[in-house]
Amino acid sequence: MQQLQSHSAAPVWSFFENICAIPHPSKHEEQLRNWIINWAQENNIACVKDKIGNLILKKPAFKGYEDKTPVILQCHLDMVPQKNNDKVHNFLTDPITPIVDGKWLRADHTTLGADNGVGMSSCLAVLADKNIEHGPLEVLITTDEETGMTGAFGLEAGQLEGKVFINTDSEQEGELYVGCAGGVNVNILLPFEKMETDITDSAYQITISGLKGGHSGVDINLGRANAIKELANVLTNLDAAPFLISSLSGGSLRNAIPREASAVIVCDAQYQNSLETVVNTLQVSLRDKYRESEDNFTVTLQPCDLPGSVLTHHCHDNLLNALASCSNGIYAMDDNFPNVVETSSNLGVITQQSGLMNQFAIQVLVRSQIEADKHQRADQIAAHFKKYDGRVAKEGNYPGWTPNPDSAIYQVMETEYTKLFDHKPKTMIIHAGLECGLFSENYPHWDMISFGPTIKFPHSPDEKIEIASVDNYWKLLKATLKAIE
Repeated sequence: MQQLQSHSAAPVWSFFENICAIPHPSKHEEQLRNWIINWAQENNIACVKDKIGNLILKKPAFKGYEDKTPVILQCHLDMVPQKNNDKVHNFLTDPITPIVDGKWLRADHTTLGADNGVGMSSCLAVLADKNIEHGPLEVLITTDEETGMTGAFGLEAGQLEGKVFINTDSEQEGELYVGCAGGVNVNILLPFEKMETDITDSAYQITISGLKGGHSGVDINLGRANAIKELANVLTNLDAAPFLISSLSGGSLRNAIPREASAVIVCDAQYQNSLETVVNTLQVSLRDKYRESEDNFTVTLQPCDLPGSVLTHHCHDNLLNALASCSNGIYAMDDNFPNVVETSSNLGVITQQSGLMNQFAIQVLVRSQIEADKHQRADQIAAHFKKYDGRVAKEGNYPGWTPNPDSAIYQVMETEYTKLFDHKPKTMIIHAGLECGLFSENYPHWDMISFGPTIKFPHSPDEKIEIASVDNYWKLLKATLKAIE
């Protein structure tokens, strides 16, 4: 990343290089948290870890700015760990490898962690720079945002003194975000019963791979395939042979569009040629269906070891019908903001659990700007799986962030952006979960806004950040801090 040191955002890139070197996937942020605590101590910056694991750092005002409105910069500590299937990478021990690729920075077939690592880097860069003009400043770094907003849920009232709140977790430079979707998890346990396989049968693994995946909020409108849904559809249309499912799994995160899914099926060996023909035909059909959004859609059929058991006929039918007919994707678009999704769901994960309880664990994330619509859609999905004997729990509900038409910080940032770049920024809401909605419950007086550099395809190995957009983001951040009265 040495070539980025010539950019105006060089201080940001320096911190980001350090962050990439320290593993920090969700639920495993301790190494990076300790690095920041030690860095703060070495630089005489006040730093407190609260009981949930959030960090709060404080910096006095620049000389002459002591009476300005106190400001909070906010970012999150964790990153989404996703990699391509053929990439060898351990997110608990291996560093992220940033690669400059033309005007973009990406990783080596893994997520980059620019979401929200670059925002975090900018917050640390402000703390480190003694020449940036700003009022009293606090930096809030929340823990475990990506898997449940744990830090935002656990932030207690009275811990922060600021009145203006700037979130750095948006992903399109030139846009100021004034609202976001809320979300709720629909978690399903679908029980199954097994029976022994016939030792004369053969087994095959059917795999869907090569999909782009992506963020289940900001990328849900790109028409990308959901590997779990399409695997269920392939199996439903696999009428060349009578078969039974032995195992099925797919996806890894509820907030990422699943890129891969696979199943092991068992049938009479005489049907292998027929299965291969049908699978090849279905692959051609699916590639045509997704020709505008997927360029490497792959369906494979491979012989594998015969498992000891398969689902009973009833449980086999239950599973396929539940997955194939589960609603997924966009339900409604926002009438007030062009090309913004209003309500959606993502069938993100299915795993198979065997032991005392034989069950499939399924995770669906429902998002909406409208609270009532979010719960209505979640209830519909819950009712759907209950028809197939599923046990359902709605969990992890978090509110959306309602726009404030009288926001002073919005006016400041719009003015400063226009001064810097000779045109106004776009006013937007984001179909993703920002922590702003949760913070407003304990800090209703905060005047909030969110912005960030341009990040494409977060939550997937295709994640990349536009280098020039970080320069613009950094300029706007510094100008905004100086302009706040």
